[in-house]
Amino acid sequence: MNEQLQQTIDALSGGLQGVPASAAVANVTSWHQTLDGVPGAETIVEHLASLKAALESGDLEGAAALLPDLGAATESIVADAPAADQDGLRQLAAALQG
Repeated sequence: MNEQLQQTIDALSGGLQGVPASAAVANVTSWHQTLDGVPGAETIVEHLASLKAALESGDLEGAAALLPDLGAATESIVADAPAADQDGLRQLAAALQG
């Protein structure tokens, strides 16, 4: 599994509420940069942009409301991801969907 994916799963292992907002913004920004321009990841990139905006504005309730859709979009790309990342993406999708 790639390191960025493993770090994100590790950060979420204590639950979404345990992630400091500043760490969440940094993680979302990193994923946005990683996935921007990747074919098939357009929906995820859009969700990440919305999530980043909500986090930066302090709208934690709005940010939380975006996570299930982000999880569903993540789940939708599992089959097209490298085999080594598929289990991690399933874990991430499940964590985001609650």
